Amino acid sequence: MKFMNIVILGLGKVGVELTELLCSEGHSITVVDKDPKRIETTVGLYDVAGVTGSITSHTVLREAGVVSADLVIALTGNDEINLTSCLMSKKLGSKNTIARVIKPEYSDGINIIRDDLGLSLSINPERETASEIARILKFPLAKNVEPFAKGKVEMIEYEVTANSSMAGRTIIEIFSRMKNPLLACAVERDGKVIIPYGDFRIEEKDLLTLVGSTERMTAFFREAGIKTTSIKNVIIIGGGNTAYYLASLLLKTHIDVTVIELNKSRAERIAELLPEATVILGDGTDHQLLAEEGIHNADALCSMTGVDEENIIASLYAKTASDNIKTVTKINRSELTFLAKPLGVGSVVTPKKIAANIILRYVRAMENSYYADNVLTLYKIANGRAEALEFAVNEDCSLAGTPISRLNIANDIVIASINRKGKIIVPHGNDTMEKGDTVIVVTTRARLDRLEDIRG
Repeated sequence: MKFMNIVILGLGKVGVELTELLCSEGHSITVVDKDPKRIETTVGLYDVAGVTGSITSHTVLREAGVVSADLVIALTGNDEINLTSCLMSKKLGSKNTIARVIKPEYSDGINIIRDDLGLSLSINPERETASEIARILKFPLAKNVEPFAKGKVEMIEYEVTANSSMAGRTIIEIFSRMKNPLLACAVERDGKVIIPYGDFRIEEKDLLTLVGSTERMTAFFREAGIKTTSIKNVIIIGGGNTAYYLASLLLKTHIDVTVIELNKSRAERIAELLPEATVILGDGTDHQLLAEEGIHNADALCSMTGVDEENIIASLYAKTASDNIKTVTKINRSELTFLAKPLGVGSVVTPKKIAANIILRYVRAMENSYYADNVLTLYKIANGRAEALEFAVNEDCSLAGTPISRLNIANDIVIASINRKGKIIVPHGNDTMEKGDTVIVVTTRARLDRLEDIRG
């Protein structure tokens, strides 16, 4: 593991979230923002250095230490400023740069000029959020869905209801006789995360993390006697960039989309960009308007406005208007996330956390670049209390070829899946990891750097 010098440019929602995350990983952080109050607050909360000033000023960038930085991350809400500051930082000596790019016209073509700009990575939180919502709508039963193995494996979070066939049964009773078994790799109960074993008994309100091949997901729930539905029509409240990206993804899969936007210019813009969508000018929290637009018959409602409270209210109303509707609620403020979930707002997405986790994955890969078993994919799961990581099994891996039952794996770790040349294996004791495989590992540890660290 290598601790790095990282400069974060811009202390908006994503910037502050990332500062907290990278500080907890032990890196040396310098933050830059033009607002002295933001700098003062952040320096007071975290063990970081702060510089006040414009992030496009070479004097400010030098003062922040970009000349010797391992990584510079530009996260303001202005694409041009982010790209300019990354280009300047690279020219001044920074080894790697990451830019937040929001506008569709930039985001769509950024790969063409990435090398010219000296960018290591560009990130679009709005697009990433839309992709996550689209995955959730693919499996409406799930609270959350994360892809692994280039989309061949899905990890879903499923909340056990009172009438679920899983409630009151042990892991082995549920999974042992199934033709399409998944692996239960984590259970969140009463704010604690547990790595379950065969005799672990599932209870109502448990949040299960399940892993398996994409094609097995629906088959598993059907076999378990749990009703699954497909989403055919969606109402999106809010017409910002996240809504645009989400509507685009849904329309490509032939889902009917209605977008409700209060701002006239935004409504006109999204109607022009997405002529196949139905765009309504109005207040998406207006119950009468929602009723007129068919909330009672909608398969899903996605609350995507810029106001957390409005999103929560809209989702709560949708739940009262229709028993079977799937709701997805965008919430930016962490304190509201923990308050909203018990209220029953359905799936919750937090763009700043999604963006921060993508950058964390890149940082972890940089740290371990001298190992061949790099972290290929990383997600925070169970409300951030556990991690799911995908590793490559390299030529020198001492674990290769040894049956899993003989590896003495630590109690806070489970091997969730093995991908062998496209074949997805739900691992058992006699299975082995082989060179060239990719392996998904779930752990409740604060961090896991190498595949070989899974031993107890």
